[in-house]
Amino acid sequence: MMWKSKVRYFLVWSSAPPVLPLYRGMYRLAIRIAALLFRNCRGIRAVYLIRGCSKGEITPGISDIDFILIVNDDAEQQQRAENVFHILQVLTAGLIPYHPAFVLTEEELHYRWRNTPCWRYRLQEGKSNWSLLQGGDALSSLPAISGIERTTGCCAEMNYWWVQFADFMLQNDGYRDDCVMRNSMCYKAVAEVLNARHALNTGEFCYSKEEALRREDSPLSRKLLDSAAKRFLRVNRALEEEAYQFLIETFLDLWGGFRDHPFLEVYPEVVQEVDSADQEIQNEKLEDPFREICRHLSDHWGEMCRDVHLVKSAFWKLEDSLLVIDADPASLPTLDDLARLIAVRKTIRNAERPPAHFFLRLKQVAFPITPTLPEDYHRGVLTPATAPDVFLQLGEENVYWTSHTSWYLTDWQRNRQWLDASPLKRLQLKMITSSAAAGRVRYPLSLGSISERE
Repeated sequence: MMWKSKVRYFLVWSSAPPVLPLYRGMYRLAIRIAALLFRNCRGIRAVYLIRGCSKGEITPGISDIDFILIVNDDAEQQQRAENVFHILQVLTAGLIPYHPAFVLTEEELHYRWRNTPCWRYRLQEGKSNWSLLQGGDALSSLPAISGIERTTGCCAEMNYWWVQFADFMLQNDGYRDDCVMRNSMCYKAVAEVLNARHALNTGEFCYSKEEALRREDSPLSRKLLDSAAKRFLRVNRALEEEAYQFLIETFLDLWGGFRDHPFLEVYPEVVQEVDSADQEIQNEKLEDPFREICRHLSDHWGEMCRDVHLVKSAFWKLEDSLLVIDADPASLPTLDDLARLIAVRKTIRNAERPPAHFFLRLKQVAFPITPTLPEDYHRGVLTPATAPDVFLQLGEENVYWTSHTSWYLTDWQRNRQWLDASPLKRLQLKMITSSAAAGRVRYPLSLGSISERE
């Protein structure tokens, strides 16, 4: 990764006239070559160039070339398209990123629009901003977005950018000293969250990052615009902290008003209860990893850490645990505090179980600080409306059964999040689905409560 950082820095540093047009020409050439390869691949019904490159926003060294393919409902043809896509990723050293989720049928396209908020936001963007390079315009068959679909999509998009920010700034060692990527992530995360919040509050979609920052016209947004004008080349840890604090405050403000002004579809008649995994949790608390983390928090965080909880959740694998650290928004740990904590997490391993997933809880929002990608793009920040089983274990009585929880847990046979679910996990999801249909959701979190139903 070190050589990639150096190459990236050189590309960004040298991206000025007269070299800049040459670099952008190379991007356009790569796009044309990719489009040609896709055109010769039988079974592809539409090729979309998406995100920044579709709008001509090419920043050499930072911008990726992102595609979405719509394919026939034919397994062999779909596999061929995925193979070509994967080859392009290898040949371009990741400039053209590939993931199986980027190749979908028209039926899957409509399913994601109806049921997957994070995708719905992106598909709404696609209606006006994606470039159709070949084939028929599949997006034109999508219906107009409703009010609740808009707000749930905006919420999901904000979640996506917190997860991206946390992964880049805290968890990914490859970007630890990469000022270009860290600065650009601050720029993108703040601007995209501003755009999603604006669309949630006003119904007006805007997809320009520069426009979002100019519209906000705050000290932070002006600093970010200045950082972009200087091509993100200067190390600026203070700017990173300001972006982090902005994101925290924005999410706390957003969720602070949820009870009076819900932006997810809420089903108030549904009752929820947890069959907690108390014995399993108590056993894990006696093990070295948990004790080491608590010792680090006690020694280095002091009063910044109010409490530490270990819980289970139906939104994760059965073997996974969630470590939730309570903190005071008025005494927020810094990014360096979080990075040092995560460094400790990486050094303590237990061969019998995976490391716990870490969350920073401020009021009624638990921020993932060790996100798992791509799963956490959809789980996002945890709240009583998005992870009610977690908050029931934390003593919260006012939790919500929402469109998000229903899709994630009861539509598990279509939800891509559970493609690799174990037989026991599938049984747990079946139990939750059955209880939800009866109007009383029960979360069986202990292995015993699930195994006895086998």
